Amino acid sequence: MKAFLIVCFLIRSFCSFSQFEDENEGKPVFGGTNVIAKNAAGQVGVKSTGGKEIIPFVYSKIIENHLGLFVFKINKSNGYERSYSLGYYNKQFKQILPCQYNSLLALDEGYIIASQNSDKKFGLIDTIGRIIIPFEYEEMAAPSEGLYLTKLKGKYGFISKKNHVVVDHEFTYASPFSEGLAAASKSGLIGYINRKGDFEIKEQFTSADDFAFGYAQVFFHNQTSIIDRNGLILFPFIFKSIRSAGNGQFVFEAGENLRTTLVSTLPKLGIAQRPNELSQYDSLVSTMDSEIDSETLEEKFMGILNLSKQLIGGNEFQQVIPLISEDQNQLYAVQRKGNSEENSSSIYNFALMDGTGKLLTDFRFFEVKQEEKIVIEELKDHFVSYRVDASGKLSKLD
Repeated sequence: MKAFLIVCFLIRSFCSFSQFEDENEGKPVFGGTNVIAKNAAGQVGVKSTGGKEIIPFVYSKIIENHLGLFVFKINKSNGYERSYSLGYYNKQFKQILPCQYNSLLALDEGYIIASQNSDKKFGLIDTIGRIIIPFEYEEMAAPSEGLYLTKLKGKYGFISKKNHVVVDHEFTYASPFSEGLAAASKSGLIGYINRKGDFEIKEQFTSADDFAFGYAQVFFHNQTSIIDRNGLILFPFIFKSIRSAGNGQFVFEAGENLRTTLVSTLPKLGIAQRPNELSQYDSLVSTMDSEIDSETLEEKFMGILNLSKQLIGGNEFQQVIPLISEDQNQLYAVQRKGNSEENSSSIYNFALMDGTGKLLTDFRFFEVKQEEKIVIEELKDHFVSYRVDASGKLSKLD
């Protein structure tokens, strides 16, 4: 899985229920003839198109997912904050879990991470209600590389689906495994451990992201750089963000003050190895931080660097969106820095660019859907959507 959620935070972000009002009501369930509906009292259930009640109208919300239906009931309010209890129906509309859970997360593997209302402990259940992992953990994340990140007695560790401890619960912080390593901490600073629980990259960062394409973004406070699989820091800590896009290329955001000087500045800077060495970047970063309070928030400096610290495609971009990294092909959507003399409608449009910095289209796309690999063009009286491949070829969608 590309990302994870610590499930105890899931429902707070997931259940902004207003977003589901129009989306779910009257919607066919599982592509069939039954629909989610609401009665005169505002309670939600499922009925057939002929009006037969399939799931009773006793719920506040019903949300479909790939395993079935999650149902929600409002708990008694304490007067300040509304909370919900969750239950689960399978795709045959049989109730498997009553509304006795604080949170539920449907996994791709066909299991459900659940947290009990009674003690807020987490466990793993299958789609017929059998307990796979007992409810004994304070936190549980979706599995990554076959292991579940869990919290037990205030410390983090990793378990298998059979509830065997693979990495002992001895860390004050940990994130799921990615590319064989997991960010973790015992000391307050963060390093990366292997599946034996040993630190392969020492604890030296104040924050650290997952590995992707062989590299990871690491932080000294709010300043970032990139490390490789051996823990080698590749760039000075002068970026607001920098992430691997594949094939040894990195999409970054830096201060506007570096737009014309970044390439010449990088070779002159040392690479800090610990937070107390950040002062060497003060003149650059203080200027960068002052931009946060300026009124020109849209004027961001984004770009692409390679391992040789060369700028790919130039320094004119204010947004760079990685779209595809496939074999040796790189594809980006790029947006230029605005120019007051240009047509205002074209300033915000995107073009497609390959990994050599060559523009494959003009700046004609007003929207980019990164996950779907779709770009959208606004014509005179309609919109046209295209799916893109690794070579930048556009396929018009109906």
